Amino acid sequence: MAITLDDIKNMSTMRKVTLVCIILLLFAYLYYSYFYQAAFEKKGKLGVRLSSLQQEIAEKQIIANQIEKYKKERDALKEDLRVALTRLPEQKEIPGLLDSVSEAGRRLYLEFLLFEPMGPVPREFYAEVPVKVEVIGGYHNIVFFFEKVAKLPRIVNITDISIKRGNIKSEIDSLTASCLVKTYMFLEKEDEKKAAVPGSK
Repeated sequence: MAITLDDIKNMSTMRKVTLVCIILLLFAYLYYSYFYQAAFEKKGKLGVRLSSLQQEIAEKQIIANQIEKYKKERDALKEDLRVALTRLPEQKEIPGLLDSVSEAGRRLYLEFLLFEPMGPVPREFYAEVPVKVEVIGGYHNIVFFFEKVAKLPRIVNITDISIKRGNIKSEIDSLTASCLVKTYMFLEKEDEKKAAVPGSK
């Protein structure tokens, strides 16, 4: 049975208040069910998505910072390689470098008994050029010779050093020093192929 406007007018005040409360509760329930609850759930989902995005951004920021670090390290390594390569002579410069080594000995009045360049030993992008050296002279002169060779602008290492008393007598007893002087040369791609083939020139 439908309730008319007259029925409502004839209700007692208590019933009118009760009816109004029921209507308000009904509106509140409908609002919560269709608007607030959906908005609340959407807000929760958006909050989860926001947290996920913030975590993803933080992770990518860490990666970005590491990329910058690696780029700086890569640039530093490239610069170190560039400096190292400037100290590696090319094949055409090797004779001049060997002349510098022998000239350093002659200026210190050392007598060369042996100065024998050996075949290059290929490595990754460079080749070792060993030279057997044997000289006679005073102790200090030999030491200065090693020092001058080590200070040449190109990379030169002295290994397998052996010093013994010489046979020549003077005011100061002479010494005979033998060693292996290793210099290095930069290999171009074509040079690398040739070095890999025994007997190639």
